[in-house]
Amino acid sequence: MLATLNFHSISHFFLNSLALSAWKSLSGSIWSLRVNPSSGNLHPTEGYFITGPVSGLDGIPGGVFHYTPKDHALELRSRIKNDEWNKLDLPYGTILIALPSIYWRESWKYGERAFRYCMHDVGHALGAFGIAASCLGWQVLLQDCVGNEDLLSLLGITDVDDLEAEHPDCLFAIFTDGEIHDVSISSEDLKRIHPSELLGKPNTLSADHVDWSIIYRVEDAASKPPTNPVHGNNLDRSPKISKDICRIIRKRRSAQVMDGQMGISLDNFSKILDLIKPSQVPFCPGLRRSYVDLVFFIHRVQGLGNGLYLMVRDNGRAKKLQEFMNPEFEWKKLSNFPADIDLYLLAQGDMRFVAQQASCHQNIADDGCFAVAMLAEFEEPLQEIGPWLYPRLYWECGMIGQMLYLGAEVNLLRGCGIGCFFDDFVHEILGLVDIEFQDFYHFAVGKALEDKRLLTLPAYD
Repeated sequence: MLATLNFHSISHFFLNSLALSAWKSLSGSIWSLRVNPSSGNLHPTEGYFITGPVSGLDGIPGGVFHYTPKDHALELRSRIKNDEWNKLDLPYGTILIALPSIYWRESWKYGERAFRYCMHDVGHALGAFGIAASCLGWQVLLQDCVGNEDLLSLLGITDVDDLEAEHPDCLFAIFTDGEIHDVSISSEDLKRIHPSELLGKPNTLSADHVDWSIIYRVEDAASKPPTNPVHGNNLDRSPKISKDICRIIRKRRSAQVMDGQMGISLDNFSKILDLIKPSQVPFCPGLRRSYVDLVFFIHRVQGLGNGLYLMVRDNGRAKKLQEFMNPEFEWKKLSNFPADIDLYLLAQGDMRFVAQQASCHQNIADDGCFAVAMLAEFEEPLQEIGPWLYPRLYWECGMIGQMLYLGAEVNLLRGCGIGCFFDDFVHEILGLVDIEFQDFYHFAVGKALEDKRLLTLPAYD
């Protein structure tokens, strides 16, 4: 069903992507949860809504708007003249979304790991937006030839040296006519837009700061320059998201503890794997291709023996993976899965202790039905495309994580992203001895144990 672009549909779009999902209360303390997952519930990802004159949004001037989850509102930051917007030559009804990160929201707690966690969260947000758009019948396309400096200018971000500054990540188009268009906004296009005087001022987060300078060195090294568009790349229409997913978006929660007992049927496990294929929503068109495969530590999947498994998400990579991994692995292709799911048994055995050790000794990695290590193709793509691809590998992992969260919820289970892990230990398990592949994110799915002391309150009165 295709939703008409108006205030109501825009409200639902943000309600199912970046909004609050509930409040929790315990012993006089109260805190909010959000639809999009985040490391430590710290939410470094900001959202911007950018539009020109569009029928159905009468009363909204063309401009750049900041989304504020607490009030579920759009705050006008700057106006864009109609003639400037029209020069972008976008299909009628197209809106733009921009995502920057505030590293300090993570680095005060996690130090230099904050860059990794922020990039995971960009992927979570991309996943949330892709799903929210699909539930409305809309299409998403990453604008991948725009450079970071262009986004700074568009969003009016000036003081990037401030430790609470926003740092640009990505821009993507939402086509509300239900079609996916081969549109590439260039750096030159954005330079034609001159936002008016900035309105409002970001809130101050902290009185004191610690300067984790390595984060900014990584950001500089991986900054996205303007690049030429790759027209027609990965623009096949993605399958529509299921009604079950649309129904449970706002119910998603992160597990804190798992029971170590409940399993999952082989059929439901297969359905979760189907959700994380690169052809599915929300792996938004515009990403050059898939770079991430999944190593499964199977603990409690009925009809599937415990052991180490590998889901190859791009079957052209299977031979290369086999070449670089432990030569003693079985590489037995499992036939009781759909033909387009390439799942291989690598080694049989109890992997609970290994999964726990790999995930910084966290019990949640061995108490679930399964744990996952996300393995990204690394050295060759970065040499071929450039270091700016590095954050995008984390984005893809974050999108996979978002779908694992929702796939778990559909099956009355819970997911948990695990940002702390020992990548060298995982590489040793897999027999990897160089940097052709790298461990980028961990995840667990299982039956969550609920804390009955917590009171759950609605997100909005």
